[in-house]
Amino acid sequence: YELSQDLLDKQVEMLERKYGGVRARTAALTIQRAFRSHCMQKRFLDLANASKGERRLSRRIHALDLLAPDGNTPLRHHGWARGSPTPPSEGSQRRVPPQVPRRTSSIPGGTKEGSAWKRPGSEAQRKRQYRVGLNLFNKRPEKGVRYLVDRGFLDACPRAVARFLVSRKGLSKLMIGDYLGNLQCPFNMQVLECFVQELDFAGMQVDLALRKFQSYFILPGEAQKIERLVEVFSHQYAQCNPDVVAKLRSADTLFVLAFSVVLLNTDLHTPSVKADKRMKLDDYVRNLRGVDEGHDLDRDMLAGIYERIKAHPFRPGSDHVSQVLKVQQSIVGKKPNLALAHRRLVCYCRLYEVYDVHKKERPGVHQREVFLFNDLLLVTKIFSKKKNSIQYAFRQSLPLCGMSVALFEAPHYPHGISLSQRVDDRALMTLNARNEHDRCKFVDDLREAILEMDEMENLRIEGELEKQQPLRSPWDQRDSGLADMEGTGEGPLAQSPCLKRSALSNSLLDLHDQQTAARPVRRGSAGSLDSGMVSWQQAGRPTAAPPCSRSRSSPRRPAR
Repeated sequence: YELSQDLLDKQVEMLERKYGGVRARTAALTIQRAFRSHCMQKRFLDLANASKGERRLSRRIHALDLLAPDGNTPLRHHGWARGSPTPPSEGSQRRVPPQVPRRTSSIPGGTKEGSAWKRPGSEAQRKRQYRVGLNLFNKRPEKGVRYLVDRGFLDACPRAVARFLVSRKGLSKLMIGDYLGNLQCPFNMQVLECFVQELDFAGMQVDLALRKFQSYFILPGEAQKIERLVEVFSHQYAQCNPDVVAKLRSADTLFVLAFSVVLLNTDLHTPSVKADKRMKLDDYVRNLRGVDEGHDLDRDMLAGIYERIKAHPFRPGSDHVSQVLKVQQSIVGKKPNLALAHRRLVCYCRLYEVYDVHKKERPGVHQREVFLFNDLLLVTKIFSKKKNSIQYAFRQSLPLCGMSVALFEAPHYPHGISLSQRVDDRALMTLNARNEHDRCKFVDDLREAILEMDEMENLRIEGELEKQQPLRSPWDQRDSGLADMEGTGEGPLAQSPCLKRSALSNSLLDLHDQQTAARPVRRGSAGSLDSGMVSWQQAGRPTAAPPCSRSRSSPRRPAR
């Protein structure tokens, strides 16, 4: 059973409270890292010993044949339709600002931005669907890829998915590694082969090429997955550098060397490993002695690899989580865990909290620094202000799913914003902007983010309803002889009267009736992902099935 995001957050909070919070999390990470390091060292010794002995390493690195007999057309997964459109073009992609987006300017710019905000409703909906697909990928990668293929944003072949993972912004590096490391799915393994073929390692040292390869994702935690990723990398490196392979006596030596580089990086830069216990240069050279069919590798080359890894550890490239992490690090005191794979910073604005709309306050009192994420509204206040940095104190956070936004004008607050819960009209917060420009831009971004989260909740509910379909009683499916009644109900609930109500118990409300109408919305924030998507106006959509999905079944929980 898939819980809603608010219940997932509450579940994590209760587990941390039960087992010790941050201390338990740190202990778990230490144990996991130690076990992974142990498994990798054990596997490396097996590979090295197999290379040194008479019985050579039996495994050979073979690329999957991803081309059709004509040699040009990539094979598609048999479960996907072949008529899918091509992935969106990348010519219109904008760069993500490397810093946290600044607060909304209080002075409108001189450019004619207003005309660019007005887009057809269908185009705005397509862009929202694209962002929903990215959110799904950052939660469950296989589900996100299937969603993007079903709605025509992505072609259903390994090559198109690989290019999407390499080039698109808005994808979590952690989830890209999780997707590429799914060893149980043949389609994912084909995507991995195509993924590494998109990278050029010509003329690079092994460790530098491996550093470039790892910058596109975060290595998964399991040693078997790391081994497979290194194996595919070694094959591509050999293809790009035939002169390096010619100097070796075995092609398997390159795989063992690349695996040793990953192991060296783990050993030198794991915080729990004491400095005197870390691998020295002589230890590293000794571990690789005789791996090239009984011959040693060049010591100067190994020394260069060791010094570069010691000076600069492997780090994944920045993604949208990097921006969120900067915000989290700037907040002092008790705060929620913000740096999640699916969370993206949309905008940042300075507003003023209103406690009584009929009471006049001093100018500037109750100043709030508001960070809008794609699923959360974070309210803070300035704690300390230095020359190069600002620290914030956490005030409260509000989930966007089920939120309602209204504008008001009062004698003392001419630019008011009222936030409430849609299900019971309970007031959440009242704010006032500095001017009309700030209010319009912030509210537009907020409403679009709410629609995005409502669409995510709709998909979750529909998925749970589909899971409940086999649970219907066979007696309910017998023909009673009466004509079908039309107009007696709408939506999935009317079609399935005997469904378990627990499927909807964790949702704030049924969001199928909350679809907004005709007004097109504008996305002008620094964290918007609209520029990375091209809208196709096509009538037909491929009815695709997922290539495979990871089994993540969990016992059903009773309704709360």
